[in-house]
Amino acid sequence: MEEVKDYQIKELKKRIFISNLKAWIIGIILIAEIAFFAMYFSKSGMFGKPVIGDNKVAVIHFDELITEKYTTKVMEKMDEIRKNKNYKEVLFVMGSPGGSPTASEELSEYLKAYQKDKNVTMYIGSIAASGGYYIASAIKPLYANKNAIVGSIGVIMPHYNIGELAEKIGIEEDNLAAGKYKQPISLFKKVEGDEKKYIEEHLLVPTYENFINAVVGNRGITKAQLLPFTEGKIYIANAPEIQGVLVDKITSLYQIKQEMRQRLGAKTVKFETINLKDQPSFFPKVQVDMGVEKLLNQLSYRQ
Repeated sequence: MEEVKDYQIKELKKRIFISNLKAWIIGIILIAEIAFFAMYFSKSGMFGKPVIGDNKVAVIHFDELITEKYTTKVMEKMDEIRKNKNYKEVLFVMGSPGGSPTASEELSEYLKAYQKDKNVTMYIGSIAASGGYYIASAIKPLYANKNAIVGSIGVIMPHYNIGELAEKIGIEEDNLAAGKYKQPISLFKKVEGDEKKYIEEHLLVPTYENFINAVVGNRGITKAQLLPFTEGKIYIANAPEIQGVLVDKITSLYQIKQEMRQRLGAKTVKFETINLKDQPSFFPKVQVDMGVEKLLNQLSYRQ
């Protein structure tokens, strides 16, 4: 009987030991995972940089094609900057060749309203063409590097005619549509005749006029002053003919920062670049694309 009891006690102690050991192992694994995640996200910049001092300028490098997704991200970041009292001003460095007309308009209007809360300095570092210039023109004075590309005020809708190729490989278009202009353009034929006139009158020209009128209003100039530079041409920023029309002052990023330091009246001003890039996910992402971009979405303010 005593031997049975001793055996049971030993068995119970063994189970308790194993349970405790498992708990310790699980605890160690959890701590290791937490430490790993913390290190990973810290390196990826998810936790951001520590806030030091109260004389900070947020630097936005706008250097991608203009899309609604990208401009929305920029505006969300700038909303965060507006709420942070440590940021005194925003330095917006433009470097985009253009993109979506609607996204350009949205960000342009947003920047003008933003000025009421925090000062924005606009600097064209490399390129502000088409939609990029649309956005840059929203802020005055407009500064630029002397070698920056500016202008390209115009609208384009890319179109490719693959009719001959399709005929050779036996592909033909067979859409069903009600309404003469429901399908004004096709990849299988040239855009001409009534369809071409329709696209120009109802889409390209009105969008082009909106672009011109927006720049006229943003820059505080007359339409007559701007029209000579609205033929889709690009210019080097220090070209004499565009001074006071497309740009206000030729300078450098270093000089702008020096002027901002003087304006803020602080010995130490920290220029902090705001991260606009998507952080890589730790977990693998599986994505299935079941759609195709619509042809009409290609309308853009682009160089």
